[in-house]
Amino acid sequence: MESNPCLLWIARVLVLLLLSELCLSSVIEYKFKRYTYRKKRDDKRYKSVRQRCEVGDSQCQGLWGVEHTKCIRRCMSEFCYNELYGDDELEDGEIDVRLNSFKGCLSQVKMEDF
Repeated sequence: MESNPCLLWIARVLVLLLLSELCLSSVIEYKFKRYTYRKKRDDKRYKSVRQRCEVGDSQCQGLWGVEHTKCIRRCMSEFCYNELYGDDELEDGEIDVRLNSFKGCLSQVKMEDF
């Protein structure tokens, strides 16, 4: 008994569609707290605080890549870092979609914390 190539192709496509649906339904989106971010105001504060930590904080010296970024952000604000990255640390190669929320969080923390 000979198989119909068209039916085999359709069956393969259906199996692939079913598998892709199963994979997509199991993806869980990580949710993080969102803070309002205003570019002019929040970028100034972010750059100022970041520079203080990069120049004045020797504990981050000698670190590179994502470890340096995490150290600098912890120095900038332990509260904001834990709020946004505490449950899901920034990883090497990850596009940091939480950075604007981090900047917004910095703008809402008391000035005396800096």
